[in-house]
Amino acid sequence: MKTYLVGGAIRDKLLNIAVKDKDWVVVGSTAEELLSLGYVQVGKGFPVFLHPETKQEYALARTETKTALGHTGFKINSSPKVTLEEDLRRRDLTINAIAEDKNGELIDPYGGRDDIKSKTLRHVSEAFSEDPLRVIRVARFAAKFSHLGFSIADATMDLMKTISNSGQLDTLSAERIWQELELALGTSSPSVFIALLRECGALNAILPEVNNLFGVPQQESYYLEIDTGLHALVCLAKVSKLTEDKTIRYATLIHSVGKAITEKSNWPIHHGYESLGLRLQTNITTRLRPPKEYSSLAALVCEHHTKVLRIKELNANTILSLLESLDAIRRPERLEKFLIACEADALGRNDVEEKNYRPREYLKFLLEFICSLEIEKLLKENPNQDPKNLIKSHRLKLIAEAIEDISRD
Repeated sequence: MKTYLVGGAIRDKLLNIAVKDKDWVVVGSTAEELLSLGYVQVGKGFPVFLHPETKQEYALARTETKTALGHTGFKINSSPKVTLEEDLRRRDLTINAIAEDKNGELIDPYGGRDDIKSKTLRHVSEAFSEDPLRVIRVARFAAKFSHLGFSIADATMDLMKTISNSGQLDTLSAERIWQELELALGTSSPSVFIALLRECGALNAILPEVNNLFGVPQQESYYLEIDTGLHALVCLAKVSKLTEDKTIRYATLIHSVGKAITEKSNWPIHHGYESLGLRLQTNITTRLRPPKEYSSLAALVCEHHTKVLRIKELNANTILSLLESLDAIRRPERLEKFLIACEADALGRNDVEEKNYRPREYLKFLLEFICSLEIEKLLKENPNQDPKNLIKSHRLKLIAEAIEDISRD
């Protein structure tokens, strides 16, 4: 029985990136032996075990034989006779197919170190084509290491295109797709992830609502990119500089999906795309099942982001209605997330300068103003009035006064 440190831990160490998780491969052993040593098996039919002390994952060396379509259509062989090289050969990328023995010696049969030096994401073997999920994973790794200058090898991109065109991506579960998408949103360059999925033909299977934005024109006088799909990428790149919050990045990515289904005869103008976008966002939520915090924020940004662009033109009634829709009085943190997404959208326009963008401060100031209302005192002083109408009328009055004060300044 021999154990080797493998995968991301080796890769990240060679890249001088902090190692977060350590995974191990066990050669020459069996499930029965590991269980007798106190290891705990996780999952069913898959030879992965938790170390009795460190709780790190130890997987028996294995080979896989394709038996059916999809990510799970494999027959697994975890015999003690499976070699380390055979185990590494089934991995996705060469940079993830490097192992280290107990003496610190690296075993690199597929050139992973050379690809790290040349900053290349390259598939290990023809087995890459057997798992359609790898198309999404490679795009995610490209986004993760984009800031280091990594790019996808031409032959690997060709394989990604072949897999995407084969329809195999349709066999992937919503859970696995969302898991990869969520991880990609947390990388330094999620816009690279979307762009690469578009390039290899996978975006139409993963997020057709976003894919359909490409080729849809919008008004040249307003936007940095006339193509609505490219505008979505610009906004995603902008928001990634503003925040690492994945819910905000997700909301920014899909904030304008409704433009793909507005009346073509009106293009490049997109009347009512906000409400149309809500319908498409519902389709995304039904299909991928993201956590509610993602879908709810995305819906708010989709429906209300255009109001923020003209915030100083809005009257007190409209502003209060907006704040109430966001539940901003009780949840100011959600207002902050909403406003960051709106800022990213605004920065995708050619008539907005970052240094002069002020709607965020403006709306937060108005919120602070109405939160100063002493509600208990107000209700005690007006016991015979309807509480809801009383509070609303005073909030409207405070907003109107604040707007007037700002306009005088």
